[in-house]
Amino acid sequence: MEKDLEGKTALVTGSGRNLGRAILLEFAARGANVVVNANSNREEAETTAKLARELGAKAIVQLGDISRQESIDALKDAAEAEFGSVDIYVSNAALRPFQSFFDTTVEDWLRILDIQLNASFRLAKTFTPKMMEKRWGRIIHITGPDAFIGVANRPHNVAAKAGLRALTKCLAIELGPYGITVNDLAPGAMDTEHNERSHPHVTTRDAPDEGGRRASIPRIPVGRLGRPEDAAYACGFLASPRASFYTGTVMTCFGGQWNIA
Repeated sequence: MEKDLEGKTALVTGSGRNLGRAILLEFAARGANVVVNANSNREEAETTAKLARELGAKAIVQLGDISRQESIDALKDAAEAEFGSVDIYVSNAALRPFQSFFDTTVEDWLRILDIQLNASFRLAKTFTPKMMEKRWGRIIHITGPDAFIGVANRPHNVAAKAGLRALTKCLAIELGPYGITVNDLAPGAMDTEHNERSHPHVTTRDAPDEGGRRASIPRIPVGRLGRPEDAAYACGFLASPRASFYTGTVMTCFGGQWNIA
């Protein structure tokens, strides 16, 4: 693989497992230094860091709840102490509870927006000043079908992802003159059984909607669920120097299921 991210430092929030881990390992394979973030599970985060080091990357771990500014400040301090700055970040950390509007409390609503939307704004405020100084940066927001369509029983997630899509467009306009691109990566249904069977380093918790994801296969033109590495490859491109003209856009990873871009 081409080491097109050599000399760059990449942060992926929620990279202790699953999609976040796959994205971080893609960056590591491309030569980047990497910052692993997880909310509280140090064992998973350290496993991700170990896998990144096996790919030849330098890696550090910084735990923290990214809905809190002090946790983001700690991420910045740790990354700058080890690597000097963060050149690339992926806002991936998320909670996706299955709750109807009627069962969703105000506290539930605010918690999801804090993690998935407000945290992305905080990350931008924290990390873009150094990117602007260097006149180079890559920001990737992980969204999904919820950013574009109404989904029952996930009012907070739909609102957060739609807001994130809008934030991407605004940031792309304002940060573009500084050499910073801002894009969305929208993954569809992921094949968790494939991950556990063929890619044991990319695992997931038992998901209540696993049956729903499997039922969606007949509606996916390519005939299978997505895999985290499918989305990770796309992030690798969006973070690369060759993607300098791609900004404000969304790269879908649906296997053709949703014609929304």
